[in-house]
Amino acid sequence: MRNTWVILKREYLERVRTRTFLVLTLLAPAIMTALMILPVKLATMGQGPEHIVIVASTQQFGDTVRQQLLAEPPVGEENEGEEGTAKQKPGDRYTIDVDTTATEAERAKLRDKISAREIDGFLWLTDDAIAAHTVSWDGREKGGSRDESWISDVVNHVVQQQELGKKGLTTEQSEELLTPVKIESFRIENGHETKSSGSSRFLEIIVMVMLIYVAVLLYGISVMRSVLEEKTSRIIEVLLSSASSTELMTGKLLGVGAVGLTQIVAWTIMGGVIALPSLAAQPNFSELQLSPLVMISFVLYFLFGYLLYSTMYATIGAISTTEQEGQQLQFIIVIPLVLSVFMLSPVIRTPDSAAVVWMSMIPFFSPIVMYARIVVQTPPLWQIGLSLVLLVGTIAGLVVLCARIYRIGVLIYGKRANLPEIMKWLKYAKA
Repeated sequence: MRNTWVILKREYLERVRTRTFLVLTLLAPAIMTALMILPVKLATMGQGPEHIVIVASTQQFGDTVRQQLLAEPPVGEENEGEEGTAKQKPGDRYTIDVDTTATEAERAKLRDKISAREIDGFLWLTDDAIAAHTVSWDGREKGGSRDESWISDVVNHVVQQQELGKKGLTTEQSEELLTPVKIESFRIENGHETKSSGSSRFLEIIVMVMLIYVAVLLYGISVMRSVLEEKTSRIIEVLLSSASSTELMTGKLLGVGAVGLTQIVAWTIMGGVIALPSLAAQPNFSELQLSPLVMISFVLYFLFGYLLYSTMYATIGAISTTEQEGQQLQFIIVIPLVLSVFMLSPVIRTPDSAAVVWMSMIPFFSPIVMYARIVVQTPPLWQIGLSLVLLVGTIAGLVVLCARIYRIGVLIYGKRANLPEIMKWLKYAKA
């Protein structure tokens, strides 16, 4: 145990004291924030309100559509706005004029204005276009799906209002009739009802998946490279004279894992400080409710998932002769992760199906699949307990098995291992 602690301490301090670790830890959140914010800032820099022209057959219809467009922002922009500033209103972003000269000559004239950058686009809303249920938009840039949906909803709303008005309904009656019905989702758990939404649950799951991927790919590969470095420099021969292979590998896994955990905690704190104010304004984020069971499960499955896959990475490092060869063998580790991600959709739809239940018990899939089940619908506690026992048992078995491969494999140079060779290593290490 003492040797394991010494190796753990060495692996941890050797990495956290490097300039690369400090720079990456401090700059990564700033770089990610800049990559998300700068393109938006550059795209909108120096731009004024968009100038749009509505071409309608009557002034009344055009004015009604104009008022609706200025009153209802596109879906998803209701909560947008820079921190500490008022949210941008549609009237600040768009300048909308109404044109009742609905002729082909006028359309050609408007297209010339777009080319001359006098206007940004025009909406062709003539009676013929509405009767044909096809409204065209001409602009310098193709309208995004959100803008198209926004314009379509507003036009349909106005047309339906007019049709209902012709049938004798007042504006208030038609408005009440056209108001969409919202569906609120509630989750029943242990006899208690809590408000829930599919998007918030998906957010909880995707965070776990991303962290597992980051931890495995960054720090698992770091374990493999550390083993290869010691193997190629023959430092391992000296280390094995004072510590067992199990102590060496356990200390290396825990040491590199502690480095990764330190970096992830630092990124989480800095990312939270930067992003939390804007995320809190989002409706999906405000509905996010993390129960103690979900939080505890997140920590346990994240740590055990890292240890499981890092042990496999250490084994690949022991049987490989070069880093390129080790990278080619990574598909063995990536396949269970990819399959776990593919199972997220069935988990969200049917968390209690037989295939999902059995897959969540398999240790190579349980860090993601079982955690997703807990987020979507808490399974029986015995299933959670069994998956954790199987996961811990698999990690312990892999550590012992991989330590034997590690003991012989790190001393083999210039020869690529195959399955019969690895079986011989296990036999020699046991002896």
